Amino acid sequence: MKISSCPKYQQCNAPICPLDDQWRKRVYFSEDSTCYYLLESVKEDSQMHFHGAQLEELYESIVNVRGDIAERFKRIGSKMELAKNTSSRMTRKFVTIKEAV
Repeated sequence: MKISSCPKYQQCNAPICPLDDQWRKRVYFSEDSTCYYLLESVKEDSQMHFHGAQLEELYESIVNVRGDIAERFKRIGSKMELAKNTSSRMTRKFVTIKEAV
């Protein structure tokens, strides 16, 4: 999957992108943003949420590298651990849309 295929590509400013095949060469500072979808991918029922959003390919691409990213960038790994204990923001978005209809 190409980086430009990510739904958040235009507004994302995370320097470490799981879709970037050069992510190992990038630099990450503690104040930098973390990929929204990377954090979503570790939450409970995340595969189902990505499926519901028709982002299965994105999910699979992230799952293939997220362990390596967490290991190389400890701060991102810590954020991923914290994200596991929070509800999915993807589902909040879908609930809000359904409630509006």
